[in-house]
Amino acid sequence: MTLTVTEDPPDRPGWVSETIRLVARGTDEWRARLLARVEHASDADLASGSDDDWGIGQVAVHLLIVERGVTLIALRLAQGQEGGSTGQPRPAASAVTRPGISTLADKAAAALRRLRAEFPAEPDTGATARHPYYGELNCFGWLLTLPNHYDAHLRALEGGTVTAI
Repeated sequence: MTLTVTEDPPDRPGWVSETIRLVARGTDEWRARLLARVEHASDADLASGSDDDWGIGQVAVHLLIVERGVTLIALRLAQGQEGGSTGQPRPAASAVTRPGISTLADKAAAALRRLRAEFPAEPDTGATARHPYYGELNCFGWLLTLPNHYDAHLRALEGGTVTAI
């Protein structure tokens, strides 16, 4: 068997587009799982929570804001632009509403559609932005935080564990 090592594989653009497709599909699935929990939550449950122990509404707002932000940071970095500001939104339970969550979900989905449409076939992988927990990440590093983030919060909610970042 002959093995050829290459630094610039000819099918790289295909792998990049497939990676974006898979990340986007997975993120859509995580968001749907979150929104199903929101849909089945009572109004009281939706508005419950504190700064130290978030309720489903706070988690939903947080995850949707972060999803949109991460998606747009990754797209900007891939295009060779500055990543922009990063941070951890901490929603107050009293500010959570079903229409607000719906609007945030629409914005997150729109950002993901934009990522799919505009992510370059040959992204800038040298551009980085500082993630609050992981440090400097390029576009792919940012995108790979999405499943971890959704999983951590949803698993905490499902297991009755305190969730607040």
